[in-house]
Amino acid sequence: MKKGLIGIVVLALVVLFCGPTLAVTLESLDVSVEASLEWTIFDETGLMPGATEDGPTLALPDLTIAVGAWKASTDGNYIKYTAEIGSISLKNSIDYGIYDLGNGITEAQGILLNTEMAPLSLDLVYTAEQEYGIGGKYNADAFSLGGKYNSTGAYGVELVYPIAPITLTGQYAIGSAYLVKGAYALDAGEITLQYKVTDAAEISAGLADFPIAATTLLGLTAASTDGSMTITGTTATTLAEGVTLTLDVASTEGVITYSGKIGVSF
Repeated sequence: MKKGLIGIVVLALVVLFCGPTLAVTLESLDVSVEASLEWTIFDETGLMPGATEDGPTLALPDLTIAVGAWKASTDGNYIKYTAEIGSISLKNSIDYGIYDLGNGITEAQGILLNTEMAPLSLDLVYTAEQEYGIGGKYNADAFSLGGKYNSTGAYGVELVYPIAPITLTGQYAIGSAYLVKGAYALDAGEITLQYKVTDAAEISAGLADFPIAATTLLGLTAASTDGSMTITGTTATTLAEGVTLTLDVASTEGVITYSGKIGVSF
């Protein structure tokens, strides 16, 4: 009986959100397609990893198709319909964690409902494992305040306070998990400093999207978790429109990994 009632509610929501679109003819639809492909040139194991057996590593393309108010994507595996009052998404995987602090429900297929009623926004998740999550956010001129709860009994709050060019973020979840973060916006790029406590304490600092040349952006991060240090660096160079060369290097406790990849998107 419970499952049948849930099915009726879901069907009603789909009709509410999607019904007006069903009458739209194909000729009136605005169709757009986005896709990307990434190819590994080298890594710490050598040139074109796997070439002796299966050829160079070639990632499957991410594909996004938008048709009017509808969107479907392999990047995140979802189908989404957007209306004036909100959106409904059918997602292949949802865990609904408490912000950046974990405590999510069992990852599974599910439905995500979002609604915007400024200054409030609400979201609701229900999954194939019969688990759920609910959250909301209040957006004021000077700050935003949000809360989340899921069926594991976990809950938490988030406060975001922008003081241009700095944005301060604080999060807290049941079990004394918390996060404090500061982000400083540069003319180009951003500097962040973060301290987070969940199962272990972690402090990290980062530089993102900092231009070191006309076509090259640099990213750096350093993170220490219970005394274990990881340092990463990334450069992304635009070779042509839609073509990017990405170089990555990382060091964890003295173990170094690196790679070079070509990415194409359109």
